[in-house]
Amino acid sequence: MKRNLFFSKDINKTLVKYNSDINIVGSIPDYHLIIKALPILNRDADELYKILVKENEFNLRTEKSRKRFMNALSSAFVHEEREINDFTSRVMESDEIDQDSKIIFLFWLFSINNRLFKEVNKHVFFKYYYMGRAELPAADVQAFLKDFISTKPELKSQWSEETVKTIASKYLTLLKKMNLLEGSRKKSFCFVTISDELIACLIHLYTLLGQQNSNFLEHEFASWMFISKESILERFKRLGKRDWIKMHYTGDSLKVESNFNNKNIIDGIFRRS
Repeated sequence: MKRNLFFSKDINKTLVKYNSDINIVGSIPDYHLIIKALPILNRDADELYKILVKENEFNLRTEKSRKRFMNALSSAFVHEEREINDFTSRVMESDEIDQDSKIIFLFWLFSINNRLFKEVNKHVFFKYYYMGRAELPAADVQAFLKDFISTKPELKSQWSEETVKTIASKYLTLLKKMNLLEGSRKKSFCFVTISDELIACLIHLYTLLGQQNSNFLEHEFASWMFISKESILERFKRLGKRDWIKMHYTGDSLKVESNFNNKNIIDGIFRRS
């Protein structure tokens, strides 16, 4: 069954240069380590360095791998806006939020922070997902990356064909670890259900990024809800009735923003649910 495609509008964030963080994040053995480490990093990088690198409380084999993990955390999941990092820490530390929801939140955060991950998601993962494709072939990810890199001289001169192949493989592994794909040799799309509570968290991120005056129906965040365009308005109406969001719909434009601040959103959504 064909799902509806979305237009895309860039997030107003100064993204760093393209990098291969997909390889490092895809190599992390257990994403619960990210959930545990990220609030510590946001609070005190020196404390995490002591726990992670020196004392090896996360049981990573070599000091080099521990340092790579810490650097990847900072690059992939720490934002330039402190309020976003504060909100992330609250989500990761909350006992009210299940682990699968936290991992979907990490998918959103990595999409915001990493240019290459965002591009592959937009042009391959979500394109195929909303077309109703059953599988996401590694060859198609590689083909997109090759074409994309050929238009970026700074990448073309640095990344070999083997590097591209590795990024494509780690990309698929990453999505499998995030419960968005399944299978070993062939990767199939999982059926993804985003709860009302998690959608409210997405809209809070959207608001912290200053996107509330954009038309949500044409924004890239719309695709991140994993539902058809026609279903978005109904879901937002439901959230609006619970006073979780504020919305304004004119027939072809939908503006939406969070009704919470960082301090009251977890209690306001999850403990009243």
